[in-house]
Amino acid sequence: MSYLDSELSLIHLRIEHPEQFTQPNQPTFVSELYIIPKSKDLGIIALAEIVVALFLSKKVFQRNGTPAYLNQIADVFQKMFNCSFGSIYDQQEKVFDRKPFNRTKALDFLKNLIIRKDKEDRNKQNEK
Repeated sequence: MSYLDSELSLIHLRIEHPEQFTQPNQPTFVSELYIIPKSKDLGIIALAEIVVALFLSKKVFQRNGTPAYLNQIADVFQKMFNCSFGSIYDQQEKVFDRKPFNRTKALDFLKNLIIRKDKEDRNKQNEK
């Protein structure tokens, strides 16, 4: 009986003061970054290539310590770059359907940017 009385009291309080029982709106993350989906060097498929590579590495983890799923990594990238893969599994298929010399096109592009920047920096240091 006392349990029912306490439940009725709680219901009465919820009716009189509903604002006390609502969860505050938690702000949702909105990134200021975006990619151009059909960009030659870094579009949706290129981003999917990076996501797939991170997934295959098994070095991105969930809070419980287990490796993240492909769709979890993809969701984060979609939020970070304000884009949509549609189905990450379809994008993964497109990555693997590429010709072997093009399969890591985006990763090669990014690698070459780092190498070029390193060479430029070394040349500047040698000129001094």
